[in-house]
Amino acid sequence: MVKVKRKYPEQPVQQEANDSGSDYDVEHSFKPTPTVKTLNEEFPLPKQVRKNVNKRSRADTDSESEDQSSSDDDDSDGNLPTLTKSQLAAILQAIKSNKRLVLNISNVDFSTAKEEIEEHFRKAGRVKSVRIPKRRASGFAFVEMLDPEGFQKAFLLDGSYLDGRQIRVRLSESGKKKSHQKILLLEKKNAEIRKLRKKNRTQPEAVDITLVPKVQPKEIERDPILDKRKTKPPTKKQMKAHNKRVSMKAKYRNLAKKGIKV
Repeated sequence: MVKVKRKYPEQPVQQEANDSGSDYDVEHSFKPTPTVKTLNEEFPLPKQVRKNVNKRSRADTDSESEDQSSSDDDDSDGNLPTLTKSQLAAILQAIKSNKRLVLNISNVDFSTAKEEIEEHFRKAGRVKSVRIPKRRASGFAFVEMLDPEGFQKAFLLDGSYLDGRQIRVRLSESGKKKSHQKILLLEKKNAEIRKLRKKNRTQPEAVDITLVPKVQPKEIERDPILDKRKTKPPTKKQMKAHNKRVSMKAKYRNLAKKGIKV
């Protein structure tokens, strides 16, 4: 018997393990993602049509930007002047039944106290009272001014910042409960006031009114002794003339005493 050696198939050499420490390798097969063509690429427009479409889109964007800029200018009330005396008198005549100068302050922070609101509106004039409703859904308060001048200047605080918020100053009326009709009338009056303030940009009567107080120059008190004007010393000629006058007067006095008339 002859012993025949069996030949076993050679086993594949194991590849070195990955850095991740796994016992087997995984072959990643990446399939190319199909490119999706848009309608413009599949069906291109003619050149002339494409130019017309681009022109229209540019015109639309320009008009939108102009509308936005104009609306932004209209909404910004921070630089608007106040009302004139005649306009203010007409408004006070309309709310003459209340005899109170009340303003509605909106967009107020809930943490803002009455003292802070009062201090802010003292820039315009004397504040009579500040009322913050206990039950309110949004931040607002009521400020009553003491005189018409402060009421007139208070509209200049519309758009100013209080406690990090830009407040709005509007006309209001006294009374806790207001009917729906009264609220509509107030909205109409506030819209009219806003239009008048925009028109007043060209009127110097309204533009000249500012919140900056007029500082009068202080009168300097002068000491009658220290601040006395210094006189120049007399010259020699002036001294001689003075001595002559004195000597002549003395001679006449002596002769008059002796009874000699000159």
